[in-house]
Amino acid sequence: MPTLESVLQTSDGLALAGEHHLRPDCRAAIVIVHGYAEHTGRYGEVVSALGAAGYECHLLGLRGHGRSAGVRGYVGRFGDYLDDIDLFLRRVEEVRTQVPGRVVPRILLGHSLGGLISLSYVLRRPEAFTALAVSSPFLSPAMEVGALKAGLAAVASRLAPTYLMKSELASRWLSHDPAVVAAYEQDPLVFKTLSPHWFFQTRDAQEEVLQRAGEIRLPALFLVGEADRIADPARSQLVYERLGSAEKQIVVYPGFFHEVLNEVERVRVVHDLLTWLDRSSTSGARSAESR
Repeated sequence: MPTLESVLQTSDGLALAGEHHLRPDCRAAIVIVHGYAEHTGRYGEVVSALGAAGYECHLLGLRGHGRSAGVRGYVGRFGDYLDDIDLFLRRVEEVRTQVPGRVVPRILLGHSLGGLISLSYVLRRPEAFTALAVSSPFLSPAMEVGALKAGLAAVASRLAPTYLMKSELASRWLSHDPAVVAAYEQDPLVFKTLSPHWFFQTRDAQEEVLQRAGEIRLPALFLVGEADRIADPARSQLVYERLGSAEKQIVVYPGFFHEVLNEVERVRVVHDLLTWLDRSSTSGARSAESR
């Protein structure tokens, strides 16, 4: 089936871009939440692999990212992201009425900032998904933020919330694949700025996920790059250990950078993701049919 595009209007007047890759015979509906400073268009390879394996994909462009409206990289409060997921899920249900067949499980897949958003969301609405997968979740920065810089950022956050400063993240930290790095650097929808207000809103969400991780009981998969210089892999391990999920799995890839699904050996990561999805969608289908 062709890809469908949708535009969602938020309660605060922003237009968010969504896309839907439907399959009439899908095994599960995968909702994908992308990372900071990037956009849904960078997930074509992942969507193709999932589609070939029988999964349909629904992708939301986060506010302030990609083709969605909003100040680049800014969020008024972290809860806005969660409200946007609520809005998008209603659209997913509307779109899925066009697909004949049985009720299928709904699985959440988030990368980096999208991983943090995903974990925060299932704390708020655990019944919305049957399983959760995150790659390199941004649960803590891998680099230290100096006290002086943090103090200046705190002042800017209060006095000028939409103020943007240059991001110190290097594109070479994303992947060992030079083609991935070059494409990222040349992508007009990628931005290189950071909002201090976004940073502090995100830090509060990170702390909440750390403290409340035991409340998350969905089947969960963590895919983590051991050499990630953006999202601290040790914090991912700690949050994983605190999860209350009876069924959970973590895979740490030695030497991998931040974008494990865009690494040179990403075939391994996609295989691990699909293997886990096969198990989760089977048990999720039984749960969905019983409701």
